[in-house]
Amino acid sequence: MLELEQPLIAEIAKIPELVKVYGMADFEDLTKAGKPTPCAFVIYDGYRVIEAHRQRRQARVETRWLVVLAVKSAARAADGGAARLAAAPLLAKILRAPLDWTPPAGYTPLTLETPPPPIFEAGSLLFPLAFATQHVV
Repeated sequence: MLELEQPLIAEIAKIPELVKVYGMADFEDLTKAGKPTPCAFVIYDGYRVIEAHRQRRQARVETRWLVVLAVKSAARAADGGAARLAAAPLLAKILRAPLDWTPPAGYTPLTLETPPPPIFEAGSLLFPLAFATQHVV
């Protein structure tokens, strides 16, 4: 399940406007470490069993991934307008990348899912996009 993290990071990293793309281990360090933005984080968001075959000891599962865009802007930090304006063209590119990407063998193409809400705080915008894929375990 977690083997998609690095290929997804590599795919999102092809977007030239992003300073860097990080894995989920770096997400909690965003505010502490002051990572340069715009950047993105690829985060495993769990799985659900779709179909299970007890006799064959296998299951079809759907794994969910978040790609979180992080943008900071000091301009008019209180209302977040500058951060949202900077995020808009990047979000379109980040949205397309996983949908156009061909995952490794055994995984279905990614589909768009409903993400958690964005977070805006002190001039920083964290905007998640959610994707899902299925495979047999």
